Amino acid sequence: MDGSKRQGRLAGLAGLVVILVCFFVFYNDNAAKSDQSWLPPEIRALDDSLTIETALNNTKLSELYSSKQFGYPHNNIVTRRTPRYAISSSVMTARFTQYAMMLGYTLQKHNDLKALDAELILLVRTEGKDAVTPQNITRLESVGWKIMVAKDLDFEGVDKDKIRPYHRYNLNKLYLWSYTQYERIVFIDADTLCKGSIAELFTMPGEIAGSPDVWWDILTDTRFNSGVITFRPSMEEFLNMVKAVSDPNMHKPNDADQAFLNAYFRFRFHSLPYKYNFNIVMYQHHRNVWDKFWNEAVIVHFTTKKPMPDKHCRKGCNEWEPSEWYSMLCKEMLAFYGYENELPVLG
Repeated sequence: MDGSKRQGRLAGLAGLVVILVCFFVFYNDNAAKSDQSWLPPEIRALDDSLTIETALNNTKLSELYSSKQFGYPHNNIVTRRTPRYAISSSVMTARFTQYAMMLGYTLQKHNDLKALDAELILLVRTEGKDAVTPQNITRLESVGWKIMVAKDLDFEGVDKDKIRPYHRYNLNKLYLWSYTQYERIVFIDADTLCKGSIAELFTMPGEIAGSPDVWWDILTDTRFNSGVITFRPSMEEFLNMVKAVSDPNMHKPNDADQAFLNAYFRFRFHSLPYKYNFNIVMYQHHRNVWDKFWNEAVIVHFTTKKPMPDKHCRKGCNEWEPSEWYSMLCKEMLAFYGYENELPVLG
């Protein structure tokens, strides 16, 4: 009887040992899987239900970067989740570099990119006449732009030399439709300044939206100005657009992006309020409208009067007030980034 009891106790003890071993194996395995402390905050903050494997699979390899200061393992390579949205612009010639610096500064002054889940991306041209230089790129990156280098797009049957010189490279903007890692992209010309929140632009419906263009004799055009547009990227759309540029019904020999985009999206675009593309043409030719809506303006577009160094538009010239405002913000930007002794004040 005593022997049977001892055997029963030993069997019970052996079972308990097995249970404890299984518990510790299971606990350590899950602890290892759940220990994501080596991941950057951007990945850890995605969702508690995400495993490391899911997080890494949702992050493109092109988004990997090295960062010694964080001291993460795996050869200091960490992952960065691609933001949901992009705020984009383009610099096709070197002289537009400082305009893009100004835009980047004012965008971040009035918008919290992290809260928007957005990043600044800049399409630049680095080859050919008047191309962006390495020094230009360093300065653009210093104000927050993520540089995207693009070679000139070619279109069958299109002689780009016939396009007006100051718009010759604007069709490179079409590249942005291929950036499908973003849910929506807001494009803003470099010769603009931001003075408010652009959050609403990421919630607009449809494939593309833009503000009505303005002319000296037309206050509300039926066509949109392509200097500020919000759109959904699509690789299929990008390929179709590149083909469509070769269609003479879509693109005239000397036209650039604006006329083409209006033709291509003729019956599909949505209209944005004036405040998102507050055209300086209104200051001289429709002053009552300019004054009435200035406080509501979010993006001011210097279409016909570009700010220039050492040629400040003083009181008496047609656009002196907007130019003085630009000059004031330019001084602020130069001081903020420490470029007062390197770059001129524009106005």
